Amino acid sequence: MTELHYQSIAEIAPQIKSGKLSPVRLTELALERVARLDKSLNAVLTLLGDQALASAHRHAKEIQAGRYRGGLHGIPIGLKDLFDVEGVATTAGSTILRHNIASADAFVTRRLKDAGAIIIGKLNMVEFAMGATGLNPHYGPARNPWDTSRITCGSSGGSAAAVAAGLCFGALGSDTGGSIRMPAAVCGLAGFKPTYGVVSRTGVLDLSWTCDHVGPMARTTADCALMMNAIAGHDPADPGSATARPGAFDAQLDRGLRGVRVGVPAHYFFEGVDAEIEAAVRSSIETMRSAGALVREVAMPWAKLGRTINVGVLVPEAVAVHEQWLKASRTKYSAEVRARLEAAQTTSALDYIRALRARRWFNEQMEAALADVDVLVTPTVPVQTPTIEECTPPPGANEGKAGGTLGNFTGVFNTTGGPSLSVTCGYTRAGMPIGMMISGRAFEDATVLRVGDAYERAAKHNLRHPDM
Repeated sequence: MTELHYQSIAEIAPQIKSGKLSPVRLTELALERVARLDKSLNAVLTLLGDQALASAHRHAKEIQAGRYRGGLHGIPIGLKDLFDVEGVATTAGSTILRHNIASADAFVTRRLKDAGAIIIGKLNMVEFAMGATGLNPHYGPARNPWDTSRITCGSSGGSAAAVAAGLCFGALGSDTGGSIRMPAAVCGLAGFKPTYGVVSRTGVLDLSWTCDHVGPMARTTADCALMMNAIAGHDPADPGSATARPGAFDAQLDRGLRGVRVGVPAHYFFEGVDAEIEAAVRSSIETMRSAGALVREVAMPWAKLGRTINVGVLVPEAVAVHEQWLKASRTKYSAEVRARLEAAQTTSALDYIRALRARRWFNEQMEAALADVDVLVTPTVPVQTPTIEECTPPPGANEGKAGGTLGNFTGVFNTTGGPSLSVTCGYTRAGMPIGMMISGRAFEDATVLRVGDAYERAAKHNLRHPDM
């Protein structure tokens, strides 16, 4: 039987509902693991232990009184330190915001609390979410539970490390160019970037207004769907919030893969990919075919432009977000992040408008490519997980020798804004998880989650956990 700290939310919820397992015991377990393991992982920036235990006691009484709220009731959840929790600092991994105390909960924080979730802490991240490695020179790097010498990817690295190591049972991250899906891939989790606007960003520090997505990481796709049901919804306070909703995110789970049209890109997504990663993804596509999926190749000669456009939109928007902080606190930025922002200050309004127009064209191409398939299946990350040392900038440099290609594939689907999920599809010879990305049409989030859930049930790679 799976150890309790590695069980899925779907496995734990019935135990809590029945009274077999108390939210108090579950929260104590999570906090015990933080105390024992986080010195080696550095996943948690702010531990909310007292608040979490008080919340657990309240929820235990509610459940005993017959007021069970649903699948997240009594479940310890972590938040990337971009998400506001009333009365707690939101640092965004920066010393500039060390004393930035939130006056209210973020929209999604409140949604999780309303669902009965227990917020156990604020989790480590790349400074201001500006990076793919998971390194942070101010607070130290989050470390991968599968091999603590290796990166978690980023920028939601602490979220992935915490869930993978059993410090919590799910976590929220943000994804502007892959920052949920990349950490999920290298830490052996399911990580979901929903359709743009489906989840509110109110109370979440911006990086890029039109590329930022909020979403969950968990042990399984089904757990991600459960978390999505809690956090999704229209928010008038968020200008990018969608009025449409895809419906219940778990509506298609358990339907399997029979008849699902799986597209495999003929261009870009398998170019320059590590051989072990490519073999694992292609083997997984055959697993889908054996389970009844209809697999076909999709021509996408323009696909490589997706990441370029993502960066072309993201970077000038990030400069606008940071304009005042750069003027007032320039020396408090790390050299790497400061160099990126200052280089981007030369971007002209014309460059930005061109990127926006290119995005519109690109999305028309993607819409046409998805017309005859339900999802596209690709590698999540093209390279094996680098070490922290390989990604650390040497003295006088602004970046390390590894990590520059990590977001090549994920950023494409920040350009489109459509739903995109990473699931575990195997392991390298070194024992590190390999991620496979499943992406679909806007507002067809449930279809993407269906495919991920069905694949996990067929392949069972997600049942393996780090030895911690």
